[in-house]
Amino acid sequence: MRLLTIAAATLALGAITLSASANAEETGNLSTCVKLASEVSKALASNAQSPSHDAAAREKTYGRDYCATGLYAQGATHYAEALKLLGGGKPSSS
Repeated sequence: MRLLTIAAATLALGAITLSASANAEETGNLSTCVKLASEVSKALASNAQSPSHDAAAREKTYGRDYCATGLYAQGATHYAEALKLLGGGKPSSS
């Protein structure tokens, strides 16, 4: 009986985790991450002397890491912050 209780608790926890992951994926997508990553790379290359270059490069790394794990909305937020630091403001959506 104890083993059955542990198994049920494990399944419930797994279901909660999957639900949270699905919700995170709904607010962003991979194509948004790819588009923003490209925009940030171009902005970093054209603003190499910017005082915010290093901070923007860190934000790009955070964005890449979040997008790589499927947390697209968080990744897009970091990419947008990198663009903001480089004076690009919010990117246009397509």
